Amino acid sequence: MPPAVTDSLDIWAVDSQIGADGSISVDFLLPTGIYIKLDVPRDATISHIKQLLWKQAHSYPLFHLLLEIDSYMFSCVNQTAVHEELEDETRRLCDVRPFLPVLKLVTRNCDPGEKLDSKIGVLIGKG
Repeated sequence: MPPAVTDSLDIWAVDSQIGADGSISVDFLLPTGIYIKLDVPRDATISHIKQLLWKQAHSYPLFHLLLEIDSYMFSCVNQTAVHEELEDETRRLCDVRPFLPVLKLVTRNCDPGEKLDSKIGVLIGKG
């Protein structure tokens, strides 16, 4: 059986030839309609990437229309063509593996604590 060969254009592969310094060019779309392109570390956490984006977005127009940073989360299309909201900000970008390096900043629907409470309620059988 031949050895497994990784796609040389797969930017999320560990031995990828793209971005020798470990950074990937990611496109971000803000809720204000502003588009920002940033080079971010391939193995950075979602939280760290959001901080980098926020720092850069501060110099763009319409920044004053944005809410607090914790009011937003990223969404993307993953490798299985499923729209995914990235609520867990401790995950790394290389673990999320978006289909394309495009992240959209969206408003959170509810407080993360409320969502956790509802998940715990479901687990213990509470209605």
